[in-house]
Amino acid sequence: PSGIRHILYTWRLLKHARGADLVIAFDPITTGLPAAIVKQATGVATIARIGGDFLWERYVQRTGNLVTLPDFYADRRQWGGKERFLFKLISFVLSSIDVAFSSAWQKDIWQRAYSLTSARTHVIENAIQERLTSETGGQKNFLHYGRDLVLKNAPMLRQAFERVRKSHPEISLEEGAVPQAELLERIRKGYAVVLPSVSDVTPNYILDSIRCGKPFLLTKHSGYADRYRDFGVIVDPMIEDSIAEGLERLLDKTAYERMRTAIASYTEVRTYEDVAREFLATRDGSLSR
Repeated sequence: PSGIRHILYTWRLLKHARGADLVIAFDPITTGLPAAIVKQATGVATIARIGGDFLWERYVQRTGNLVTLPDFYADRRQWGGKERFLFKLISFVLSSIDVAFSSAWQKDIWQRAYSLTSARTHVIENAIQERLTSETGGQKNFLHYGRDLVLKNAPMLRQAFERVRKSHPEISLEEGAVPQAELLERIRKGYAVVLPSVSDVTPNYILDSIRCGKPFLLTKHSGYADRYRDFGVIVDPMIEDSIAEGLERLLDKTAYERMRTAIASYTEVRTYEDVAREFLATRDGSLSR
């Protein structure tokens, strides 16, 4: 149960942290809170990796209110008691440890919301694994796989898709959740990936799409919206017309091939060793912020 597991984890971490070079917590509460307490007790360098937003995701799932991540922090009048409590708890955790974000986009949002100092914030991007062989077939199937969460904006996507299918009856939409290996195989052989989430910080789903050489549709509220703009279509997830127009653009042969060519020329690879070295660099301040 919550609370008891935090106490037990804090005790075990305290024993292991003594003499360690660095403690890395992979979220701000479940492991982040114990890590912050241990940091105060031992003085061991500690950093929390933030690759999503538990507080915002929990609120959207609980209320069904499709508010974007930036707007969630810009207007807190809709917050309930639990959101306010968790916000204070996260603020406490982040006040004593360093923070690594997977994108500058989220770092900027959290720096304003949680009053974080630049000296203790870092950007350590996700690993980008090697390319996979892309296959092209005759089908025009759009892939929308992932967890069944409110923030994924599936109803809006389906409405936009049905509009587009009236003039393009050959297209299909695949949804659900499948194992990672099967997902990569479907992307390799599919037409395009779609991710019109209300917000999505640094989705590995988009990195998988790039690995497989396939264009994508992505929400504009994402750390990847500007970085990978040339590889897909960026849409406003709150506007059905924008999603429909994005699907139409992916169906345009010239635009689609232009995106495929851009993806094929992208050769960056970031191994997990690269990521690990950047975490270690936060100890002595050598990692650029």
